[in-house]
Amino acid sequence: MENDEPPSPELPTHSEDGVDLTLIRWMLSLTPAERLEALQGIVDFIESVRRENGQD
Repeated sequence: MENDEPPSPELPTHSEDGVDLTLIRWMLSLTPAERLEALQGIVDFIESVRRENGQD
């Protein structure tokens, strides 16, 4: 389930301290399995960058 709708105009996009609230809302719109899949993709990317830079 992916939410492709733009943020509602009445909802702020950033908090007072600069946190991107749209990313938080996006992550909360996902199922737990989809959240894990998204986070695993980030971990896989970081591991590949570290390997390419010789940082096993």
